[in-house]
Amino acid sequence: MRLSFAQILLAMGLLIITTTFTTLVIKNNEYVDFAILEIKKTANEWKVVLNKFRNQNQIKTSSRNKGLMKNKNEKMKIKTFENLTLNTDIDILRQFLTLNLIKLDSILKYRTTYKLLVMVMSQSRNIERRKWIRKLWGNKSVWKSKKWRLVFVTGQEQDDKLMKKLTKEAERYKDILIVDVVENIYHSTNKTIIGLTWVLHNINFEYILKAHDDTFVNIDNAIHFVESINKSFDAYYGDVHADSLVHRTGVYAVTKREHLLDKYDPYCSGSGFIMTNNSVSVIIPYFDLKRALKIDDVYIGEIALRAGIPAIHTQGFYMSNIECEHEDDIIASHPVKDFECLKFLTNKSSQINNITEYIIIYIILTFIKYIL
Repeated sequence: MRLSFAQILLAMGLLIITTTFTTLVIKNNEYVDFAILEIKKTANEWKVVLNKFRNQNQIKTSSRNKGLMKNKNEKMKIKTFENLTLNTDIDILRQFLTLNLIKLDSILKYRTTYKLLVMVMSQSRNIERRKWIRKLWGNKSVWKSKKWRLVFVTGQEQDDKLMKKLTKEAERYKDILIVDVVENIYHSTNKTIIGLTWVLHNINFEYILKAHDDTFVNIDNAIHFVESINKSFDAYYGDVHADSLVHRTGVYAVTKREHLLDKYDPYCSGSGFIMTNNSVSVIIPYFDLKRALKIDDVYIGEIALRAGIPAIHTQGFYMSNIECEHEDDIIASHPVKDFECLKFLTNKSSQINNITEYIIIYIILTFIKYIL
């Protein structure tokens, strides 16, 4: 069969476009190289996963340790993937593999939809910090608003005694997610990816505030903020860093292969930022555990930009509050050096909120008295 002149021209045109596009992509971010490596490295993994999908009608992303669910009357919300075939979206398969990295899920699931979910990234050994949070700003009795929930995400360490302690803590408080990631400052990105993927499939929420265990969060101010913004607008909010230089040496050094340009895209400080539920679902398909940049907040910024979600600088995120100063509009403050600092910020914030409430009540009562 002979090709017509038009068909030959079309084929040549497609070849030129493909070659040009491939060259540009390789020069910029090496995505083609990544795609080839990804296919080679994960081919066997996909075969195993697809075989699992063939052999079962649905996959539940529920707790791996069902023994932790002592109260059988608790209503659980479990999302499922049903009737999966070879044509299943690769994003779903990638999320399934990510969820397979959950080592222990102690968190109770309810049908409640929370206005705000606070996801705290915590080091396994920071048992005391988690206690401080539960006692202070993580205690619902401190705040007027009750439409929120707190969960911790931890990794693992090569210390059996420590991991047994962590497991007991998880069983007691039912608020810890342990992921199959070795605790390391360069692995925080993977913890964040797994954590965000897990909450999307297991907790009903409108907004998520991601923080660290040395961050103070004013829950009332955070909820007041999310109630004041347009939920239909996909964005993420926090202390935005724009045109930040890439460090080629030092603790946070990044090579040219890891990040070609000398400046980072705009990103929110990872110690505290807020996203809508839909923004989380939009960025998750762009996550890649094998190629994730080791600086978590920068990586989230890059992924958000690729997904069309802008980073918006927001008043109230004090990410360099070294002197532990209180501000009335605090949403999140970092770093919190010790218990006294956390206690000071919590007490001060709750007092301000109470005083404001008393003033409003006083004004209303005075107005009623004046009318009568």
